[in-house]
Amino acid sequence: RTIMPVPAGRFDDPLLRVEHQSVTVPPTVEEIHVHTGERRVLKTLEVPGWDPSQYREERVWVRARDGHTDIPVTLVRRCDVQPDGSNPGWLHGYGSYEVSFDAEFDVLRLPALARGVVHAIARVRGGGEMGRAWYEDGKKRVKTHTFTDFVDVADELISSGWVADSRLIAE
Repeated sequence: RTIMPVPAGRFDDPLLRVEHQSVTVPPTVEEIHVHTGERRVLKTLEVPGWDPSQYREERVWVRARDGHTDIPVTLVRRCDVQPDGSNPGWLHGYGSYEVSFDAEFDVLRLPALARGVVHAIARVRGGGEMGRAWYEDGKKRVKTHTFTDFVDVADELISSGWVADSRLIAE
């Protein structure tokens, strides 16, 4: 889930506005009273026909081939999709310049999810998701970690049964 403040109000205002979203939840702006914790939804991106309760988004960890590094992966699927070795899969990843791949809602992903595609976002070394050491462990002489992490996630998606070995695409 990605959460960020929304500029608004005055310095001494007890109301805070935040926007949050995830891979399955559209951007939503909420107002939070900092003293009481009371929350009020101000706006949610309307997505006709989309029901986030029909989908599951979870964090899984994949052991890298070095044997001691766990790679965080966001796994998204329809609730009825099971790891039976037959599913199509879409693996997405980026690991450079200490850039984090935030959990963002993307309407272009929805038709694939609705058709039973398992979507995985690999947060490989070289990115910024796990701090400075994660970035450093994916650049220069160890840049290969970025690529081997991505391949290790692909292999795990197949060996765990989430994705059929002949039905995986990568981005």
